[in-house]
Amino acid sequence: MPTIRPLGGHELLLLLVQFGLLLLVARTLGEVAKRFRLPSVVGELLAGVVLGPSLLGAVAPGVFHTIFPSRPEQVHLLEALSWLGVIMLLVLTGLETDLELIARKGKGALGISLGGIVLPFVSGVTLGFVIPGSFVARADQRGVFALFVGTAMSISAIPVIAKVLMDMDLIRRDIGQITLAAGMIDDTTGWILLSVVAGLAARGVVDPASVGKSIASVLIVLTLSLTVGRSLVAALIRAVDNRIGGDMAKISTLILLALALGSLTQFLGLEAVLGAFIAGILVGRVRRFDHHVAETFRVVALGIFTPVFFAVSGLRVDLAQLVHPGVLLVAAIVLAVAILGKFTGVYLGARLTPLGHWEALSLGAGMNARGAMEIIVATIGLSLGILTAKMYSIILLTAIATSLMAPPLLRWTIGRVEIGEDERRRLQTEDLRRESFVGNLKRVLLLSSGDAASHLAARLVGLILRGEDVEVTTMQLEAPAGPGGESAEADDRDLEQVVEELSVESHNARTLTLPDDGRLDQDVLAEVEKGYDLVVIGTGALRSGEHSLREPNGSTGTALRRWLPGRATRPGTHGPAQPSVPAQEAGDPEQPRKDSPFQGPLFSELVDQLIHRAPCPIFIVTTPHSSEDALQGGADNAELARPGDPTDLPRVLLPVWGSHGVSWGAEIGFSIARQSEIEVDVLHWVSAPGRRLRAGWDDATRHAVDIGEDLVGKVAEFGERLEARVRTEVSFAAVPEQAFIDHARRHPGLIVLESTRSPVRRRAFFGHEVDYLLRHAPCPVALISAPQAQHSAGSD
Repeated sequence: MPTIRPLGGHELLLLLVQFGLLLLVARTLGEVAKRFRLPSVVGELLAGVVLGPSLLGAVAPGVFHTIFPSRPEQVHLLEALSWLGVIMLLVLTGLETDLELIARKGKGALGISLGGIVLPFVSGVTLGFVIPGSFVARADQRGVFALFVGTAMSISAIPVIAKVLMDMDLIRRDIGQITLAAGMIDDTTGWILLSVVAGLAARGVVDPASVGKSIASVLIVLTLSLTVGRSLVAALIRAVDNRIGGDMAKISTLILLALALGSLTQFLGLEAVLGAFIAGILVGRVRRFDHHVAETFRVVALGIFTPVFFAVSGLRVDLAQLVHPGVLLVAAIVLAVAILGKFTGVYLGARLTPLGHWEALSLGAGMNARGAMEIIVATIGLSLGILTAKMYSIILLTAIATSLMAPPLLRWTIGRVEIGEDERRRLQTEDLRRESFVGNLKRVLLLSSGDAASHLAARLVGLILRGEDVEVTTMQLEAPAGPGGESAEADDRDLEQVVEELSVESHNARTLTLPDDGRLDQDVLAEVEKGYDLVVIGTGALRSGEHSLREPNGSTGTALRRWLPGRATRPGTHGPAQPSVPAQEAGDPEQPRKDSPFQGPLFSELVDQLIHRAPCPIFIVTTPHSSEDALQGGADNAELARPGDPTDLPRVLLPVWGSHGVSWGAEIGFSIARQSEIEVDVLHWVSAPGRRLRAGWDDATRHAVDIGEDLVGKVAEFGERLEARVRTEVSFAAVPEQAFIDHARRHPGLIVLESTRSPVRRRAFFGHEVDYLLRHAPCPVALISAPQAQHSAGSD
């Protein structure tokens, strides 16, 4: 095997200096361009022009040739680094390609995109056949050259369009959405065209067989990628996240997929950029690869590698070549054909739809921007030997000029497009969805011990997540198997029933069992910390004398009872002493029995540890101990509380305390009610002794009632937006918590609570009101609880 000389110290030094200098100037000029409300790509391209033969090479040729020598090996090292920028930019473009948006706006966007592709492509091909031969790299490939010019003329720059729309806060407007959808179709078609033309260039001829082979290769790759590949990529991302977890692992997987698909498409003669683009599309459709991870990748790509790519592209531009009158004339013609062809095609395509004059002008202005996409096309054309240096410079200048023109034209035209009532309602719905707690869930962990509370928790999770693409992992908290393994078999049956009650799609259902040789608390806590968005646990009441926690006197139950979920106190009609108020007042708290265990913690030691250590919100579902407690509220409540039978819920009871208004708890309650087609009682009590007539209210009482009515009104409005049936009530009570318990006995249902959580003497504490309701509730309770910082961020 021949000895390969390692990279020399001088070559490495030059590479580091080149990379650092290009990055510094590109980022600096990019920021300057943004100050002038221009796309940063303009400044990054100018960085290459400044450091290239056009300026530095003309002013200080010695310095230019020292830093950027023309030795092939040194040039190729820098090219390899810049190609990483191309790959990352196409991956990012794929991540931001919304196939659902294209499908939604497909009919109108397709006509607009066809107009924006066909006319520029035809005019570009025509131009390619009449351009002087000195601009064609190889005279025997004039047909390939013409097709390449047509492709360059027909492509649009989605990043430039999206950036302008985002800056103007118009990206979610109808006109912004259809512009993006048309641009995505435009870009996707453009990359397919580029792959076909690149394949023809590799073969050196343009004939029906070559064209058919290139088109067939592209269609096969796309079909397999968007069908089989979609499922495989989703499974891969989930597996990596489950087994390794973390943003770093998911970003590494994304890059590996892009390199693998890029290698495949390059091997097939279709260009690596197509594979990178497809990888971005496939990964972008996986919910596990969320906005936060994509933003991390975006920062690395746009902050380091793509600026260097654009700067390297600018290095190849020699403005001295354009001073020649003949070259300048061809440049002007190419620019005019690019602008008029795209603008006219898009405008005509838009007017064939119900869009008006100003909408059509906005689309034409936005889709005229070529930006980064045309630069990539030009780079590929130069690397394939299709373009000469002069033609390459002309296409780069076309990309810069159209990118400079698009933002001011788009701002001028789109500002005259009025918003309609349907669009306004859609934007309100999207705002609600974006701020939704449920709508942003991706991974849920359900801990099941097989009791009635666990089954009810599974059922509630199924209702909350109905219609959502959320993965639910069910973990069975197993009891030790008895002789013959009866307990293990019962656990398996319980697990199957719980998964069935979830009613989630099979590809989103995952089950875990605890290892035989592990510790329950350690294994469960380790799983909880693996990046879930919500942890759900059902914790039923324990029977008298079966406390699963350490009691105040230091005694403990059995090991199993200590760790399995269960309320350490028996809910019922008795509770801790409350501040004394006249016994005749409404909502008078019940007095504790002497033997009441209510002074102890609410939950088992395992649940307490989960509450303290879980980095995400916890959804806790409790059930009454027995029908004896529930019978005080009537037959309906007895039906609710049958041991082991989480029956149909007659209603949802949603208390509104203090400043708690529209919240995660309200959203969960309304989601359950909407899916169950039941009513939500939104309840608020003003703390005041006795019932008062309105005429006898003092200013403080009137103010308190006004606040209560405002709170329940806002919550009810939120519920109506979620299409739930809502009933509101504002009442007086000496102790609002006890008044709510009394109401729950008369009108049983599912009580939905929300609270932040904080440790108090190593036990869970949710606030006095919530703790009181958890201890005394005569019917099932669902509590959503989050750490203080996360809850505050989520409520903003």
